[in-house]
Amino acid sequence: MGGWRAVMANEYRSTIEQPSDRIIVALDKMTWHVASEVMGEVGPHVGMAKANSIAQRHGWEPAVRTIESLGAATMADTKFHDIPETVGLQVEEVASTGARLITVHASGGQEMLKYAVSGRDRAFNDQPEDRWDDLLGGILGITVLTSIDGETCTSIYGDEPEKKVVQFAHIALEAGIDGIVCSGKELRAIRAIGALDDLIAVVPGITPEWAKKPGDQKRVVTPTEAFQAGADFLVVGRAITQPPEGISRQEAAERIATELTEAA
Repeated sequence: MGGWRAVMANEYRSTIEQPSDRIIVALDKMTWHVASEVMGEVGPHVGMAKANSIAQRHGWEPAVRTIESLGAATMADTKFHDIPETVGLQVEEVASTGARLITVHASGGQEMLKYAVSGRDRAFNDQPEDRWDDLLGGILGITVLTSIDGETCTSIYGDEPEKKVVQFAHIALEAGIDGIVCSGKELRAIRAIGALDDLIAVVPGITPEWAKKPGDQKRVVTPTEAFQAGADFLVVGRAITQPPEGISRQEAAERIATELTEAA
């Protein structure tokens, strides 16, 4: 399992040819019209686009196709958490649309995550030749949401964020999924464990020093902090889609890419 996963991690990491390829812009709290405007401005300066609520009304197939038409691959932030068989079927449906990454909750347990992998594999095998992609449907395990602070984490999960994130990462590894989603604040603890390095790490809650601090995110980090902690990909929302006055969306994306270059 470890050798196979190391190959997959390297496959995803091989898509990173320049710092901007690490950036996943979050198309949250907007219509498709606004999303098209955003991608028109920042598309050449990001690697992927993350969709969540924007895909709910019309479904994942048109969402993924639309994002493809705007020049990006899709991170389907589905956050599935249900009984194992249901999650397997849900992942199969979303993976069949051509989504690059799909999220599920690692707290659903190892069996649920294994069903997610099986669902992705069924979709992979059924892909038509013209949409074949070795990176189809990478499964990411959500660890502890960045909206949860230490006290809340302890009340829900019985321990502090760092310990729970590491625990969920081990569950993800053992289940055979491709990576995790976690705050940059806990990522160093993940990267300190050699076996867990085969998991790709996607870090949300990215907030540059110059950006407005989000009120709904508790455990945020800067692009530099995320990169130096070992992030493969960074999810950036309002810092790009709603940048401070005087900074265009394109300039915001370029600033983050420059910061990643300087952090290397």
